[in-house]
Amino acid sequence: MASETILEESKQAVQQIFDVWDGDDEDALDDVMAEDVILHGHPEEVVGTSRGRDAYKDNLRMIRTGFPDLFFEAHQVVAEDDKVMAYCTFGGTHEGELMGIEPTGVSVEVAWLGSYRFDDGKVVEVTALPDLFGLFLQLGVIEPPGG
Repeated sequence: MASETILEESKQAVQQIFDVWDGDDEDALDDVMAEDVILHGHPEEVVGTSRGRDAYKDNLRMIRTGFPDLFFEAHQVVAEDDKVMAYCTFGGTHEGELMGIEPTGVSVEVAWLGSYRFDDGKVVEVTALPDLFGLFLQLGVIEPPGG
């Protein structure tokens, strides 16, 4: 079991990642994320898996292109052993292309769950579970069930 100090340092590292999503300089990721980090995006068929800190930054840039006013807020963050789990929301105004979807001008707020696995003080694996169904509903690119 990890010590309280290590758990707190892990939570602080994840907060630094959240701060980058919320507008801080993406180079801050270099301090907390392994160069060969693995990012599992779900659903796998839509988001896929990528490897490397540069790929993670590319994903961040893609989302910022879609939402230039992107915000990211952590609501609950817990740490145990080598993992940090987080419940967050992100959102903004869809003013740029995102995953092939032309700008809609719609403001959204989306739930997001994430898992961060650490090794030797750095994030080595991220599993991201955004509510893409909710996002697509808010953007109006899919119809509600039964609608």
